[in-house]
Amino acid sequence: MQEWFAHMPGIELAEPWWLLLLPLFFFVAWYREMRDRLGKRPAILFPGLEQLRSSGFAAGRLLRLLPQWLRWCTLFLSVVALTGPHLLYRQTEAEAMGIDVMLVLDISESMLQKDFAGESRLDAAKDVARNFVLHRPNDRIGLVVFRGKGYTQCPLTLDHEVLAMLIDRLSPRVIQDEGTAIGTAVLIAINRLKASESLHKAVILITDGENNTGEVGPATAAGFAVESGIRIYPINAGVISSADRLDLSGEKGSHTVMDEESLRGVARITGGRYFAVNDPAAFDETMRAIDRLEKKRISGSIMERRSGLFTRLLLTVLALLFLEILLSNTRLLRIP
Repeated sequence: MQEWFAHMPGIELAEPWWLLLLPLFFFVAWYREMRDRLGKRPAILFPGLEQLRSSGFAAGRLLRLLPQWLRWCTLFLSVVALTGPHLLYRQTEAEAMGIDVMLVLDISESMLQKDFAGESRLDAAKDVARNFVLHRPNDRIGLVVFRGKGYTQCPLTLDHEVLAMLIDRLSPRVIQDEGTAIGTAVLIAINRLKASESLHKAVILITDGENNTGEVGPATAAGFAVESGIRIYPINAGVISSADRLDLSGEKGSHTVMDEESLRGVARITGGRYFAVNDPAAFDETMRAIDRLEKKRISGSIMERRSGLFTRLLLTVLALLFLEILLSNTRLLRIP
């Protein structure tokens, strides 16, 4: 809630002295009301009013007051328009320009394991990746997928609807090569980000933590990321203790712990942060945490953007005035 209020625009008035007219309007409204109550309002009496009321021409109290309220709203908005109001948006330079993010998603067979409350690791990863993409409108985001090899599924783009659609359609069938080439995929993402002119770049790596193929290891790829000022956030979606896990040969899967340490090293080297998740709620909170971390990093110089409201207020005033005149001379014509 606090974050929502922090992003609300402020209001700036160029000529606030026009607001001094508002007390005058309130006094006039009070005077008219008191005069009406004392029965001193001038009027011309017409015969046969009861017959008009019985024929259904009389309007209810609230409806009768509608033209009056429209008139006062017109006056109020006219005064506000005269003050020259502007919406004032304050953003850091990086927030206004956005950052460049490459999602690196593991689609190997091991990601199909259903240990996320009955949901597969891949499905859970797709859900949080899709939500992440759709909630960062100012950022350019791309997608790299990998198994035994890595491929760019989508270059950096602001068309987040298309990217979300591509994420939804991902499956291990996209790539036929067996294995999990984490380092290769990260290097592909880094090469994509190198061409970017953005000062803020990040890689979000989602994998089950088992690097077992590829010519480039995660640590080597992390070294290239440091040279380009790119942070890497590894998310280990295969958090199962080595004591409970067997590899295909029937031996204890100690390589899982080694790969977890490798992912921790990648985060440490690049200035990112390592996350381990084992359920959809933790996955979602992890992506939120990455979002918060990146927002903290981009607290650069403040930029102010103003949006004038005069034209919109003037159009509203004209619309209300037209409606008041129309009602006052047709259905809500006052007699006397």
